[in-house]
Amino acid sequence: MKTGIFTTLLLCLMPVTVFSTTLRLSSEVDLLVLDGKKVSSSLLRGADSIELDNGPHQLVFRVEKTIRLNNHEQRLYISPPLIASFNTQLVSLVNFSLPRLETQRETELFDTTPAVTLVDGESTPIPVKLDILTLTQTPSGMNYERDTERYNKEGKEASLPQFATMMADDSTLLSGVSELDVLPPQSQTLTEQRLKFWYQQADPQTRNRFMQWAKQQPPS
Repeated sequence: MKTGIFTTLLLCLMPVTVFSTTLRLSSEVDLLVLDGKKVSSSLLRGADSIELDNGPHQLVFRVEKTIRLNNHEQRLYISPPLIASFNTQLVSLVNFSLPRLETQRETELFDTTPAVTLVDGESTPIPVKLDILTLTQTPSGMNYERDTERYNKEGKEASLPQFATMMADDSTLLSGVSELDVLPPQSQTLTEQRLKFWYQQADPQTRNRFMQWAKQQPPS
């Protein structure tokens, strides 16, 4: 009995550790880049939230909302791209909290001095660094990943150096020097080669989660 009481007290004294964080998506927020990588529309299709590791994160997003004009007409307001950095080390839930954006005057003020709050499951504000991401126009159009990388290298208000180097996509890997350039044995396929390459790039925690997931998959 004493042992049970001691164990209970010990557990109460131990710090609470959050292993993952749920980021609640908002219909008024268009998520563009997450931790230096462009967010795939297929990833967000039909989803109301995404799971994040506990630790530092960076979002690039736009606010999109229908507003009223002075002549009582309505139009879609789209904010400039915003970049936000925050830490979810002890947070299990993150929600967007937007200011009132109902009129043209309010959106014009938001364009110059944006104010977006992130709150946890108890509606307590989460410390966040917020800035406007300047875009570079190129012949091929906007490249949010590259502009985010440039922003992080410049050490600005919401910069996170760990996201300053973009992960190359397969086309970059195939055109450069990488493990994919080595001709595989007959027993390996390009898919297997890619899996091995990305597995080696991952940190130990990501590798462990991948192995746990792989063990749960039914045999083909």
